[in-house]
Amino acid sequence: MNTTKTICGLLLLGAASLSGCKKADDAKPAENTLTNFMSTEATVVSGVRTSGPWELGVVFSSSAAGKITQVGSKMPEPGNYRVIIWDFDTKQVLRQKSIEQTAPDKLTMDEVESLALTPNKKYVISINSQSAGTNKKYGYAYKTGGGEFMPFTKGSILVYNACYKNIATAGFPDATVNVKSEFYGYPEFTFIAD
Repeated sequence: MNTTKTICGLLLLGAASLSGCKKADDAKPAENTLTNFMSTEATVVSGVRTSGPWELGVVFSSSAAGKITQVGSKMPEPGNYRVIIWDFDTKQVLRQKSIEQTAPDKLTMDEVESLALTPNKKYVISINSQSAGTNKKYGYAYKTGGGEFMPFTKGSILVYNACYKNIATAGFPDATVNVKSEFYGYPEFTFIAD
């Protein structure tokens, strides 16, 4: 009788630990779409420009419900950079964060209040190329040999096009010249699907 109780107890303990492992396996991975695209796309090359100030961004949507938990910058020079997530339709600021990037070309991420994304709704993430009143260099990328490379999809995120505006204060980046053949700035966000 004691042997039966011991075996039943071990089976229950094993089942509980297996169900605990299953929950950990169900965790969705964090997605950094823009950085992943730039690091894996062999036909896209990058350079640096020195004009400004610019509000530089990309228009995107998610194919799945989920949330943005971090924003970041990867600019050619250290500085404090303003990163904004905008509602594409209303042009309203949804999240804004100042990112202190201490090293050149180093992706620096920081947490923001979680922002739930509606699937297939358009948003914009932008970064301003000015830091402490000084115009800073900003990166850009284009396809070798020319041509468009947007829209593209990485994970749950569809990037439609780039956008920009010549402004130092927070302003919706609504200019769209060459926006499918060049990507500007390098703002980033972390998306986690539900």
